[in-house]
Amino acid sequence: MEPQDPYALSKLFGEELCDAAVRRSDMRCISIRPSHVQHAGNYERNLGAQVRDAGNLSPNLWSYVDSEDLADAIVLAVESDIPGHEVFYIANPDNVGGRDFAAVLKEYYGDKIQLRELSRPDASGISCAKAERMLGWTAKRSWRDHLDSDGRALEAPTG
Repeated sequence: MEPQDPYALSKLFGEELCDAAVRRSDMRCISIRPSHVQHAGNYERNLGAQVRDAGNLSPNLWSYVDSEDLADAIVLAVESDIPGHEVFYIANPDNVGGRDFAAVLKEYYGDKIQLRELSRPDASGISCAKAERMLGWTAKRSWRDHLDSDGRALEAPTG
C-alpha cells in the first residue's frame, strides 16, 4: 500500500524505523493503527451523520474505535512479549450505523474494492483479527453505547 498523504507517509516511515531497529538489536516494537478514535464527548459530532445516513461516507469505510478500547490495546501491547516488530489495526468489529457492510460497499464502490470474508453483516471495514489472535484484544464498547438509532447522543446516566 502506498501512502496517500504526509500523515500516512509519516506512519509508514515510523514503522520502517521500527523494522530497522529490530533488525539491528534485540529491541521489540509494536505499532498500533487505530481507526477514527472516538470518546464519549464526540460520538454525536463525528459519527451521528453516518448513523443517520450511510451516504455520509468516511474514508475509513465506517470504522471507528472507542478511546477506552484503544487504551486497552495499548496496555496489551506494552505488556506483550511478542518478538520483532508487529503492526496491529485497532477498530471496532461493527461499522458506524450497523449497516450491511457488503451491500453498502457495493452500492458506493461497485466492484472496485475486493471484499474479504466478513465475520458479521455489520462488519467494520478494518479487520482486527491479528490483534485478537496475537494480543488477545477485543473491543468492548460501541457507538450504540453513546448514540441512538438517529445518531443523537444518549442521555448521560445521572448520579
